[in-house]
Amino acid sequence: MTMMFRVFCLLLAILLARTSWAADIQRVTACSGVVLRLRGDIKDGDYSRLRAHFARKEAIVGLDLSSDGGDLEEGLRIANLVRRKKLTVYVGGECDSACAFVFFSAAKRYFGRQSKIGVHSVSSRRDIEDRGSMLLTVKLARISAKLGVPDSAIGKMVTTRPTMIAYLDGADLSALHASAGNPFGSEPEKASEVGQPQQTCSSRPEAIPEN
Repeated sequence: MTMMFRVFCLLLAILLARTSWAADIQRVTACSGVVLRLRGDIKDGDYSRLRAHFARKEAIVGLDLSSDGGDLEEGLRIANLVRRKKLTVYVGGECDSACAFVFFSAAKRYFGRQSKIGVHSVSSRRDIEDRGSMLLTVKLARISAKLGVPDSAIGKMVTTRPTMIAYLDGADLSALHASAGNPFGSEPEKASEVGQPQQTCSSRPEAIPEN
C-alpha cells in the first residue's frame, strides 16, 4: 500500500507539472481586432504556440499580458515577435521579469490601475547569480536601452538581485511613453499621474473559441 501511494503521488506530481507547463493563450475579439490574452508563467514552447496564431486570417493587433515571468529565452523570443509585428501591449495585472521585456518591446504600451511591472537581474539555470548571468544582465540592459527603456528602469533591473523584484514607478512608465487605459476593453481606466485614459469601444472583448 505504501509503494502504491508513493507511485500515485509521483504520477500526481507529474500531472500537475505538465498541466502548469505552458501559459494560457486565448484569442479574444476587441474593438480594434483580435487580441491574444496571455496568462501564467512563460515556458518552453509558448513562443511557437503564440506565433501559430498569426497564421490565421484575422489580424492580431496586440497582447493582453499578465505573467510573473518564466523562461527568459522564450520570453525574449516573444518580445522579438511583438517588436517585429509592431503590436500594442496592455498589462492590467502583474508583468515581471521575462514578461516585462515583452512589454518593453511593444509599439504602444498601456497599463491598468492595478498593474505592476517588475524587473530584476538574470540568474543562471541553477537560480544563482554567476559571471555568465551578470554578463547577460548587461547585454539585456543594452538591448533595453535600444528599446527606449529609461535609465531609471534599467538601473532597477541591473541592481536588483534575481530573487527580488523592483517595480517601475510612474516616472519610469512616463519615460516609456506608456499610457493609462485598456485599448482593447470596454471600460476606460481613470486618469493617473502617468498619461491620460484612452478612448475605448462600447463592447466587451469576446473570447474566440479555439478550432
